[in-house]
Amino acid sequence: MATRLKLKFSPSASALALLFAAPAWAQTTPSTLPGVTVSSKAAPVLDVDRADVGGLGQTLAKTPQSVTVLGADLLAATASGSLSQAIKLDASLADSYNTTGYIESLSVRGFLLDQSNNYLRNGLPVSNVAPIAMENKERIEVLKGVAGLQSGVSAPGGLVNFVTKTPQRDAFTTASLGADGNGGSKVHLDSNTVWGDLGIRVNLAAEDIHTVFDRADGKREFASVAMATALAPSTRLSADLEYHHKKQPSVPGLGLLDTNGDGFGETLPASNYARLNLNNQSWSQPFEATSTNAQLAMDHQINAFWYTRLGLSTQRTVIQDRLAFPDGCNFYVYPGLCGNGDVDVYDYRSENEERATWAWDAKLTGRLPLLGMQHQLSLGLSGRNNRTDLNPKQAYNYVGTTNIDKPIVLPGDGVAGDLNTNSRERAVDAYASLVSDISSSVKSFVGFRTSQLNRSSERSDGSRAIALEQTVTTPWAGLSWSPLASTMLYASWGEGAELEVVPNRPTRFVNAGQVLPALKSEQTELGIKWQAHTRLLVSAAAFNISKPYSDDQATASGIPLRVAGGKTARHRGLEVAAVGQVDSQLSLQASLTLIDAKYISAIDPALVDQSVTNVPKTKASLFADYKLAALPGFSISGLLTSESGKTVTADGAVSLPAAWQLDAGVRYQNRLIGKLTQWSLHVENLTDRSYWREAPTQYWGGTYLFPSTPRTVRARVTVEF
Repeated sequence: MATRLKLKFSPSASALALLFAAPAWAQTTPSTLPGVTVSSKAAPVLDVDRADVGGLGQTLAKTPQSVTVLGADLLAATASGSLSQAIKLDASLADSYNTTGYIESLSVRGFLLDQSNNYLRNGLPVSNVAPIAMENKERIEVLKGVAGLQSGVSAPGGLVNFVTKTPQRDAFTTASLGADGNGGSKVHLDSNTVWGDLGIRVNLAAEDIHTVFDRADGKREFASVAMATALAPSTRLSADLEYHHKKQPSVPGLGLLDTNGDGFGETLPASNYARLNLNNQSWSQPFEATSTNAQLAMDHQINAFWYTRLGLSTQRTVIQDRLAFPDGCNFYVYPGLCGNGDVDVYDYRSENEERATWAWDAKLTGRLPLLGMQHQLSLGLSGRNNRTDLNPKQAYNYVGTTNIDKPIVLPGDGVAGDLNTNSRERAVDAYASLVSDISSSVKSFVGFRTSQLNRSSERSDGSRAIALEQTVTTPWAGLSWSPLASTMLYASWGEGAELEVVPNRPTRFVNAGQVLPALKSEQTELGIKWQAHTRLLVSAAAFNISKPYSDDQATASGIPLRVAGGKTARHRGLEVAAVGQVDSQLSLQASLTLIDAKYISAIDPALVDQSVTNVPKTKASLFADYKLAALPGFSISGLLTSESGKTVTADGAVSLPAAWQLDAGVRYQNRLIGKLTQWSLHVENLTDRSYWREAPTQYWGGTYLFPSTPRTVRARVTVEF
């Protein structure tokens, strides 16, 4: 495919570009603001040594957990403008139902994260039901494994914390202008201002989105403001506000072809279908999401040993979920498509989906001498409320059959006839952790979180009402030994918990709407961390996670009964990583993950010992950046990813072929008219390989194929004032 580079700007993008001349006012430097961050780095320095997501207050080298941190400089060096692009930088992270124009999902260690319970923003719970903007994110922290201590009820794969950019000590403004080979463009302003004791940081962005898919172009606008000030010498108040709007048609996945006529797809379509968009009917409308976030935090240093923090947050999203959805064929093939490429199309429209999240957290942390040992104690209370309010009805109407070789124009039918389900969820948590210095080389870690849960839901006409009240406790414990100052070995054990409710669909389940008992996942992890030198951390971790799932049991009526703990998956794996600077010129982010994910028990005995679908057995990621000594300010980088062993069907008969992809980039930093300027050129999928990237099976039974990103050239220039 020929690669082209076109510059095209919308009126909104042009208007935002006028802000690039905005001045930065240098005022009195407040002592409470952190040190200045150089915004335009010639290359990633990979200098993050701590992460808040672990919750134990230790450096990464001394944390008995597997944690990945993707900093802003690393995201910029790889031109990662979305979550699915960023997660290529760690082999334990993977896509799950990630497609152009839609919400992004993430799996960690082979487990799909829960969109409502596995995501944090500056340490406070948020929902991941809307696209994430990267412009104001300082880093993405990922705790891998069971996170019951940190988040209570959540999926066992891990916990994601988006940390936003904060005001800095010195004033600066950076302006970026970017374009890509599909004709897309983006402008971004990052301005830091200091007025006395008040620091303000503003991020603004506007983007025109163009893709290789037919009728899948869109746009987005973003704005954020972060403020920080000192209320007293030992008290700091900070606030963070964010607005993000994105409107773009989504590209649906394809399915397996039923070539043997048994009613189930079993054959992968050729990879040349990977660029096909079946959501291109004349009546197709874009997916649209508007989200707002607001956070307030107060930090107070009680004395030299004790510290307290109070955080509050609110989030609201409004979504227009619309799609010409291809699924099944002729009402007898499911999941999949007919062998000749026929596929049924449904007009799906769910308008004005409103979701709101409120959260608060109060924590006390300090050092405590006791029994001749030093301890670090953390005590906390937190709460969250989630609310989902949907239109009374949504549309999901069959409109005809098209073909992947010869798409057919079909009539739309947007009449809303299906009832929606509204829900409420409230949780209050109490948690504690204790880190004890048993000796100069041995530390113990213990903690727990108790969650009081209240959940309810009902159909929009008041029918099928369900409610749940339950208390769940999730403990965690670890032990570390440092035989050398640069080396730590550790072992840990912990529990997580998940709640399930049978979907409110009486035609699919005998016990539709029933609350199922909470089930606990369990993890054991052994690891080693070696600080090769001050800027390079090498680590390895072996883990074993078991997670029970609900499953369907046959009944005489022909409609299944969904029961708790009907099957159990066990994920065993090994992770190896090296992150940091090898020397003053070479930066490295490398990881390798091996996973054996299988069902160890199930109602259907044929499922036992089968691999969990859409989980790679082997995955590797290698990012390297090299600064050329002969040309100061110039650096080259490459990101090589590979994976193999993803099964598509439950019986393991269909697997995705092994795949690899190479991204490459160059950057040059110099001074232009006295201004620090960075030029960058990045190519995603340099060799333009076309392959099926993932094949998730959704909770309703559908299996979908999503393709690799075609070769995409991105160019950007950033000027710092």
